[in-house]
Amino acid sequence: MKFNTESPFFQFLNTLSSFIALNVVFLITCLPIFTIGPSLCALYDVTMREARGEYGYLIKPYFKAFRQNFKKGTLLFLILAALGMILLFNITFWSQLGTTMATVITFVLALAVGAYLLVLLYAFALMARFENSLRQTMSNAFHLAVLHWKQTVPLLLILAVAVAACMFIPQAKIFMLLLGFSFIAYCESFFFIKVFKNYEPEEEDESNPLLEAMKKTAQNG
Repeated sequence: MKFNTESPFFQFLNTLSSFIALNVVFLITCLPIFTIGPSLCALYDVTMREARGEYGYLIKPYFKAFRQNFKKGTLLFLILAALGMILLFNITFWSQLGTTMATVITFVLALAVGAYLLVLLYAFALMARFENSLRQTMSNAFHLAVLHWKQTVPLLLILAVAVAACMFIPQAKIFMLLLGFSFIAYCESFFFIKVFKNYEPEEEDESNPLLEAMKKTAQNG
């Protein structure tokens, strides 16, 4: 019996096994915790290439992107983690006081948490695609999330569904360990590339302010 390795079924199995391997490698490189940043950058770098149709090996490009983004990715993660802990502490503290002033402060902090989540949503994919300073990356992440809200909403929904599934469906945790992170990143990548294509090197849009702020320099071409 001969198997047609070019058939859609075998192509699907090959792609599935590649994404499972990518998911496992991602989880392993996240284990030191502080390397979550470069791991996310590398994951988005690979999945955005796949979403653009630049098919090929996933693991080797992943490690290449991991090395390239190690320093900035680690610093970005540590900064965002610190900001997240500060916001969490403050909103927990002020929300328990029950005074009018505390309510106002809690409301302001809630807005800050919303802005923080928008930055978190875009920051690592943005770093994977563009060469910018950490400050500029976080600033651009927020502005892109607001300007391109039609892509931001489904991105938030994807994450919300994933979190809800893990909370209420026990099997979802197994799925996340086997395939979940790479699959979610791949789904998100279609929205990211739709946003980022507006700011990639194109002669006809040189005057775009946000484009200039992002320096229009894409990593690896």
